[in-house]
Parts: sequence; structure tokens; C-alpha cells
Amino acid sequence: MIKQFLSYNIVGIVNTLAGFSIIYGLMLLGVSPVKSNAIGYGIGAILSYFLNKKYTFKVETHDTMQVVKFFMVLGVSYLVNLIVLYALLDTTNAYIAQFIAAILYTLSAFILFKYVVFNGARS
Repeated sequence: MIKQFLSYNIVGIVNTLAGFSIIYGLMLLGVSPVKSNAIGYGIGAILSYFLNKKYTFKVETHDTMQVVKFFMVLGVSYLVNLIVLYALLDTTNAYIAQFIAAILYTLSAFILFKYVVFNGARS
């Protein structure tokens, strides 16, 4: 479990750096915070699936239901992210709002990946 958690965090760091680079880069180019967020998390979702499947949960087989569950979890976590982002944009700097929304996204995704998507995976 500890190795899995550490691996998840390493994958998360890589994924977060990629996602935030896209989000902030787009915002600097004038794309709205919400659109930048959607694009960054969309690309990050694909990267996250492959990295978590291979390195965090060490799944080698292809299971269509696992893919479906993975992206459903991302959808739920992304809704958490968007709700927090929208709630904070009126009162908080957009960059700080993105960061806080990302924390809640990450926590909800890990819990759901661990217990819903990859519940039978090796640690």
C-alpha cells in the first residue's frame, strides 16, 4: 500500500506538471480559465490512465470495464474540480483557484481509483 501510494504521488506529480503546464500556458495565451482547465485535464486524463495502470497499480491486462470505471472516476473527480473552481473564481485569484480545485480533484480520484477501479490490483 505504501509503495502504491508513493507511486501514485510520483505519477501525480508528472501528470500535474503536464496538466498545469497546459492550463497555465493556455491561460497566458488568453484562453479562459475554465476552457484551459478542461483542455489541461483532458490531456492529463489520458496520461494518467496509462501511467497509473502501468506504474501505480501494475495492471498488465486490458479490461474494458476498468477503462470505463477509470474515466467515470475522472469524470466525477473533474466535476468536483469544476464545482470548486467555479465557487472560487469570484473570490480568489484564478491561479490559486486552479490549485485548490486540483487538490480536491487529486484526493477524490485516488480514493476512487484505489477502491473502485483498481481494487484488486497489487500494491
